[in-house]
Amino acid sequence: MPSELSGFKPSVWIYLTFFLLLFLPEWLEFFELWYSGTIYTHGFLVLAASGYLLFQVRDSLASLERRPSKLGFAVLLFFCAVMLVAKAADIKTIRLLCLPFLIVSWGWAIWGPRFLKLAAIPVGLLIFASPIWDDMSPIFQAITVFVNGLLLDAVGIPADIHELYITIPAGTFFVAGGCSGVRYLMVGLFLAPFYGFLYFPGYRRTVALIAIAALLSMLANWIRVFGIIVIGHVTDMQSSIIEDHEAFGWLTFLVFCLIPLFFIARWLEPRNNSPTPLERMEAKLREHQQPAEGAATRRGTVTFASITVLLVPVIFYSQTVLFEERNEGWSPSLPAAADDWRGPLRFATIWSPSFVNADFSLSGTYVSDQLERVQLQVEAYRRQAQGKELVYYRNSLFDDSEWNLTTQRSVSVPQSNGFGVDQVTESELLNLETGRRILVWSWYRIGEFSSPSRVKIKIFGGLRSLSGKSDGSFVALAAECDHVDAGCVTARAAFEKFLRDMELSL
Repeated sequence: MPSELSGFKPSVWIYLTFFLLLFLPEWLEFFELWYSGTIYTHGFLVLAASGYLLFQVRDSLASLERRPSKLGFAVLLFFCAVMLVAKAADIKTIRLLCLPFLIVSWGWAIWGPRFLKLAAIPVGLLIFASPIWDDMSPIFQAITVFVNGLLLDAVGIPADIHELYITIPAGTFFVAGGCSGVRYLMVGLFLAPFYGFLYFPGYRRTVALIAIAALLSMLANWIRVFGIIVIGHVTDMQSSIIEDHEAFGWLTFLVFCLIPLFFIARWLEPRNNSPTPLERMEAKLREHQQPAEGAATRRGTVTFASITVLLVPVIFYSQTVLFEERNEGWSPSLPAAADDWRGPLRFATIWSPSFVNADFSLSGTYVSDQLERVQLQVEAYRRQAQGKELVYYRNSLFDDSEWNLTTQRSVSVPQSNGFGVDQVTESELLNLETGRRILVWSWYRIGEFSSPSRVKIKIFGGLRSLSGKSDGSFVALAAECDHVDAGCVTARAAFEKFLRDMELSL
């Protein structure tokens, strides 16, 4: 880079340290995800590739003059708000996905659109190692089953397909989440923009290569699953590949995706030595060099954008840690029985959920004058923290060693009730030992807000925690279904009567 472009050169190490320390919890969660996750082990490769591309454009980034962008600042404010809510609600997927967007929008706000052209793809590669892809597994599982049904029919192997199970004469195959091909898709999608940034002029070829990489990745997975089924058919399910097909999967991916993708990428490269995005940007910097801004303006731009980002962890930490209410005086209790009910009976439980580290676990059974039995269950948290959360992956509605979930749906309830709820999750459970069926209505409650939606509760709880309050409760009603009542109509009617007659104050 010519010396006349040197101008003000930002210290890359200072900026890297700034984002590393500011969002250290998110980076540590990234590393844990890549180290221990089953489909994100390529994350360290993605991080290395991102660092390599940024290293390639380091001189161009250092030579950028500050051209503050109002649109960039607006986008930065948006992602800061999203990150703050996601941190407060502890929504890991959104927090990690938001981080690369936050970094890019910060640079966009300071250096303008040229920063986007240089850094958006290198930093954006982290998207292909963020924990959003496993949520897509059910879709790709269904597609894989459908395609393999066609392939098996084409080669004459009889197959009976039911949901995600493929049954052939030799045995049954279950297309699990790991068989969806999402991890191969992530690798293919990551390699395409990486290659395009280095070797393609413009972005049309890169977009085309991304589409081809997606198709080849899915094709490789379809062939992988088809190959395993064929091997099971030929060997009468005796091959070791049926149980351990990790190496077989990556070999298939190499043959049917990576090698063809490499030759297609080479074919897409221009023949006339067209400049790459990096070379074109360097040329524009030389041609359109403009007088630098004043020192005060330069400092003000970086300071304002950086303070905006800094406020995210500062507000989160101050409101949720320093000034959080301890709620030591909060002690929820079960309501007293109304005129038509007796209870609560403490040791007549019908069922019990499993909630980790709840501060209060209240359970009581109420009996009406018509001998209707309804169990009220409350799992309450005075103050939520890591590993002690209302919405948590280790919390469960039932013990799967004792119960089996037969149906689950969302239902509306009469709004004129003393529980402040208008919608619940209705679950029908079957006891594995006795065969008896029970009906459960459940929902979450934070403050005066009640909802069966885990997402809504997470978001509302996150916003509320910014005011220093992090208490929350899980509430459920349970009743046995009559043996002759296939639809649990009697239990449902008892719930409606209980909600109408009783009043719960938490």
